[in-house]
Amino acid sequence: MMRVTDVHEGEATDDDPSMILDLEMSQRYHHSLGKASHFFNGLGHGAMFATRCDTCDATFFPPREYCAVDLGSTSWYELPGTGSVVAAIVVHSPPPFGGIEAPYVLGSIRLDGVDGGLTHRILGTIAPLDGAKVSVRFLDGPQAHPLLGIAFETNQQVETS
Repeated sequence: MMRVTDVHEGEATDDDPSMILDLEMSQRYHHSLGKASHFFNGLGHGAMFATRCDTCDATFFPPREYCAVDLGSTSWYELPGTGSVVAAIVVHSPPPFGGIEAPYVLGSIRLDGVDGGLTHRILGTIAPLDGAKVSVRFLDGPQAHPLLGIAFETNQQVETS
C-alpha cells in the first residue's frame, strides 16, 4: 500500500520549482515457517525447543531439520529455558526492528540442554557478568516478531568492566 502524506515545493531549477511528494509505503508478507513452525509455536505457548540428531545425538539451537554432523534427521525436544551469559553489553541506540526501548542489554547466552545458544535481550539496564545464570521470560502482548516475545532475566545485576 502506498499513500501521499505531503506535497511541497522543492528546490528551483531554471526558475521552475520541483514538486516533492512524501510517500508512505507499507508491505504485507505471508511467510510460511515450514519445519520451524514447531519452534515458533512453542514460543507462543511458553516453551523453547531444540533439535537432536536421531543417529549421533548432536544437539542444535537454533533448531535444524538435518544434522550438521552426519546429515541425519533430527527430533524436537524441550529446553529448560535456562542458560549462562557468555558476554553482555548495554546498547544505547534502539534496534532497527523496533519494539525495544534503549538502553537495553544484549547478551550472548549459552543455553542449558543444548550445544548452542543465541544472542538476545536480557531484561534490565545493567549488563550481568559473564557466567551469570539466566532464565527465559515469556513476555505478554503482541510482538513485532515471535522471538521478541522472549527475553532473559537474571538476579545477578553486576556491571561488566
